[in-house]
Amino acid sequence: MKKIVFLGTPDFAVESLKEINENENISVELVISQIDKKRNRGKYQPTPVKEYAIENDLEVITPKDINSNDVYEQLIKINPDLLIVVAYGQIIGDRLLNTFKDKIINLHSSTLPKYRGAAPINWAIIEGDKESGITIMLVDKKLDTGDILKIENTDIEANETAESLHDRLMVLGAKALVEVINNYEEYYSNKTKQNESLAIYKGMLKKSMGRINWQDDLNKIYNKFRGMYPWPGCFFEYEDKNIKVHDMEKIEEINNSELGKVLSVNDEGIKISVKGGYIILKKIQFPNKKAMEVKDFLKGNNFKENIILR
Repeated sequence: MKKIVFLGTPDFAVESLKEINENENISVELVISQIDKKRNRGKYQPTPVKEYAIENDLEVITPKDINSNDVYEQLIKINPDLLIVVAYGQIIGDRLLNTFKDKIINLHSSTLPKYRGAAPINWAIIEGDKESGITIMLVDKKLDTGDILKIENTDIEANETAESLHDRLMVLGAKALVEVINNYEEYYSNKTKQNESLAIYKGMLKKSMGRINWQDDLNKIYNKFRGMYPWPGCFFEYEDKNIKVHDMEKIEEINNSELGKVLSVNDEGIKISVKGGYIILKKIQFPNKKAMEVKDFLKGNNFKENIILR
């Protein structure tokens, strides 16, 4: 029976904790998550991982500092075979790294060394990649640079959004983690170094990055929309208002129209000219209004044709 301590916070990590907890060869000795935060209506709510732990009678703590003496002493007492880290959200310091050397493993949602850092699922789609995956690696002092234990690849579908890829990688990674935990000695003996020459770092996404530039190429616009859906989302300016886009389609075609021109507005959508074809906006949201299909929006509203969006 492998004794593990699980460190995780968001929904993505819950699937891994669930798979691990339900495996008869693994014992979850402790769950560590981030502190409760104010969410809906200012009420403090537990993280998804903490919520799962409570519902399944797992001991859970939420330290402000994972590197504190109290946490360290508790981990020494447990003496786990492995510490499993999935989107936890705090940096593990030298003392823990040295004490539990080669016993701390992390699930990362890209095929390292590609897309080290934040939002790897989003960046894979934004950059137009045809393939993504997960990596299980050892944790070391630098960001996402540890030796690789296992990589699982998956194709990115042509119209896939970050939301759907997130859900697929969440399941793929959880199953791979259980396999690595149960066969850790074998995976450890076959670990591989990352190729630093292939490393790509990407930063966190910001809402401002979602602005659509109608002078951009068709696929660049479409990939940005897919990679930023549902958060932070894409938007464009219309009559001094930022209009959020909830659904769009693309048409690849030779196009001689002025870029950014609204060519037609009807129940099929808002057709906009871009490099290499057309973008069809299918669902939009005006400020302080609910998101609406364009065909429903047009029942009581207008959207101007023949204008140029910038």
